Amino acid sequence: MSKTKSIVLTRKDLFYAGVNGFIFGVLIPIVLKNLGMRISSAEYIVIVLAFTVLAVFGVYIGYLLSKIAGFFFQLAKFGAVGAANFAVDFGVLNLLIFFSGIASGWFFTIFKSVSFAVAVVNSFLWNKKWTFSKKGGEGTGKDFVQFLFVSVIGLLLNAGTASFIVNVVGPMGMIGEKTWANIATAVASVVVLTWNFLGYKFIVFKK
Repeated sequence: MSKTKSIVLTRKDLFYAGVNGFIFGVLIPIVLKNLGMRISSAEYIVIVLAFTVLAVFGVYIGYLLSKIAGFFFQLAKFGAVGAANFAVDFGVLNLLIFFSGIASGWFFTIFKSVSFAVAVVNSFLWNKKWTFSKKGGEGTGKDFVQFLFVSVIGLLLNAGTASFIVNVVGPMGMIGEKTWANIATAVASVVVLTWNFLGYKFIVFKK
């Protein structure tokens, strides 16, 4: 009961939520462009603003739900960071596909690993500072080693799941290679999201 009462929503929480929503909104058009979609400047601005507001609103809802169960606030923050990581993962992957013109085979596996690695760095910084509020520099080395352990397993799950769907299952119906590559990435992200939350909460940033 005391843990629930001690939860406070600060301006910093809302600001950080907005930043993560902004990151999502900025990077998603890169994915859409690689899929052949066109977005006007006005639509782009609306997308960025919409996701920025939605992220803030989501964290606020998590705070309200934390009055029922404390973990909801932490889960909402993790969700905002996760959405940004999702966009970072997709954005970097699609940039690599766009510049190389390759969306399958071993190069796809390499691209997927690179995009996920970039998202991991983003994830560590945000989750340590904000989601799980691990303050101070003490134990950072240990945290990083544990974070790498959890993230490497996540990387294997992520790249393995996506590569299996792309290279073994293959595009279904009339779905193109680029679209299928993004579908595979989405499925892999859902699998890893669950693993990462549990691993970060109970192994890396446990209190």
